[in-house]
Amino acid sequence: MTFGEKLEGLRRRENYTQEQLAELLGVSRQAVGKWESDLAYPETDKLLELGRLFSCRMDYLLKEEVTDPSGDTESSFYRDVKAIGRRLKTPESKRKMKKGLKVAAIVFLSVLAVDFLSMLVYFLIWGIPG
Repeated sequence: MTFGEKLEGLRRRENYTQEQLAELLGVSRQAVGKWESDLAYPETDKLLELGRLFSCRMDYLLKEEVTDPSGDTESSFYRDVKAIGRRLKTPESKRKMKKGLKVAAIVFLSVLAVDFLSMLVYFLIWGIPG
């Protein structure tokens, strides 16, 4: 199927007229008609908007050999990040994060104190340079 055939099918599946789709995308009805007739292609930002609007992948829209519009629209990286975010929101994870932050703060302040004390000892022994 061509881009135009796929676009028309998606538009009809969602019960949009060419006019309604054009209004959603901020283009003219004639532009949508040209896209569906394969006389022109939308700009990249409009392609991305079409993918979002119809919940389909770009490869479905652009590759004639891809015939399944309902493929996974999220990259595996994005899914992994969302899963980690969900795990971090649990009460157990929040408790562990607070404990980890306390430990990190103690370590940081300890290093800072040792650094300060070593500078103080240096200045007491050698005096202030200058």
